Amino acid sequence: MGARDLLDEARRELDAGNGKNAARLLTEAAYATRDAALEAEIRSLAQRGRDGAGRFGKGRWDEIVRIADLRTASSAKTEAA
Repeated sequence: MGARDLLDEARRELDAGNGKNAARLLTEAAYATRDAALEAEIRSLAQRGRDGAGRFGKGRWDEIVRIADLRTASSAKTEAA
């Protein structure tokens, strides 16, 4: 399953109210891609999940954003070299 497929499945899970599964899928998608457009979608969906998360669930979503940001920064360094 590619990053796009994982992202689409995560969106469906989040729409269905399955935040935990959506977060797991988004984490996999964040690790699987280096595409800036997909990473932006991942961040956006993670923010949506975070907004709907309870007090103790926000960290899961923050981690997804952190991973996407690290992958983006890593890609930028590689391209600059």
